[in-house]
Amino acid sequence: MVVKKKKSTIRDVAKLAGVSYQTVSRVMNESESVAEETRRRVLQAMKELDFVPSKVARMLTTHRSHTLELVVVSIRHGGRFAESIKSMALAARDAGYDLLVTMTTREELGAALENAAARLVDGVIMHAPSLDISDEDLLEIAGGMPLVRRDYVPTSKLAWVGFDQIYATRMAVEYLIKLGHRQIAAIPPTLDLINGHLRHTVWRETLLHHGLQPGPMCASQYTFTNGHAAMQQLLASGQPFTAVMVGSDTMALGAMRALREHGLRIPADVSVISFDNAELAAYTEPPLTTIDFNFGQQDTTAVKYLIEILNNPDMKLHQRILLPDLIVRESTGEAPAGRVAEHS
Repeated sequence: MVVKKKKSTIRDVAKLAGVSYQTVSRVMNESESVAEETRRRVLQAMKELDFVPSKVARMLTTHRSHTLELVVVSIRHGGRFAESIKSMALAARDAGYDLLVTMTTREELGAALENAAARLVDGVIMHAPSLDISDEDLLEIAGGMPLVRRDYVPTSKLAWVGFDQIYATRMAVEYLIKLGHRQIAAIPPTLDLINGHLRHTVWRETLLHHGLQPGPMCASQYTFTNGHAAMQQLLASGQPFTAVMVGSDTMALGAMRALREHGLRIPADVSVISFDNAELAAYTEPPLTTIDFNFGQQDTTAVKYLIEILNNPDMKLHQRILLPDLIVRESTGEAPAGRVAEHS
């Protein structure tokens, strides 16, 4: 028969370290009122006794569960977001927090946040790429729960972390213009998405600002199949274009397939620029010129920002805007000399 070793208690640690159990509690709570030598003795005693503080006990003393919740609202696509969940979970773990994940819809968001509060989570990270909601309404739904959005929401003055989609789109379009392209098509994400709406708007505005008429446009979802279908629609429109801005690397792979099926060369006939800089972008044929969104940076920044708010409840809420980089590869080149290609 295996005899289980008796689990050490906070009083066992206090006895071994020669301090009161209240001092051990202060060390556990990282109080600055404990002398460094005393703290060292307590930590050594914990190590020798293999003492692991009970989470329930820790909650009772700190009034914190050290648990965060990621609430994902109305996501229609998966893909690389699994990597974002992993990045946020690791960032939370490194800061001493657990991370729960909830999938919900716009209609059920209020209930999802109520459930998070019932689970006694300390705060919420929300990823809601299509959620158009006023700050007042979101604050009411959150019910006082500390919350950081992992989205680019330029209309909001609440806490959010996101890549500047206006800057990113302008950089992509102006790079194509610099290469001599004057008829530039677009396959943005669907326009119900915040990013899709912004990219379509800025693509159009940037071209008009340079005295150019926008080329054909077909919004699409973030998949290979939809990127392929959108490009087929652009080609069937009969409107000429020598370059195309595509909403993601995944979509671009499908779009490039459609171009090749029509006998068009990349970039000799049509230049292709996309967004994300996913791993596949360097291995397409030709390799993709793309806007680099370092999503790992966005993920960890959102987690760290939420924890800062938890540690400083009076912090003035602000927005953390990240700027992407342009990664130039072989899918873009100078516009075809002296002509505009007809793709019909």
